[in-house]
Amino acid sequence: MNFVAVTAEYGVVIRRRALTERGVSYQAVLNALETDKPHGADEELLSFGPSFGPEALATLTRRLIDLGLVYFDDFFEVRQRRPAVVQVCRGVCGD
Repeated sequence: MNFVAVTAEYGVVIRRRALTERGVSYQAVLNALETDKPHGADEELLSFGPSFGPEALATLTRRLIDLGLVYFDDFFEVRQRRPAVVQVCRGVCGD
């Protein structure tokens, strides 16, 4: 199982393989999310964030869908309330 650090404050996690499957470039994702690098990354996942609230996250989600990524199958939003001292990771189990 692989793990990638994620923000719990309105973040996004994307399957790397989805970019190839959907013909979406890594640079297009960075441009859509207005960043120069992910918050966390491993061989299978990319995480981005935090964004500034639910409205900003909705805008970023729409941009990813407009690129051709499919919500939930290719990426998902992360919204959790937790103390700042807790680090959150997400993993992928199998295929």
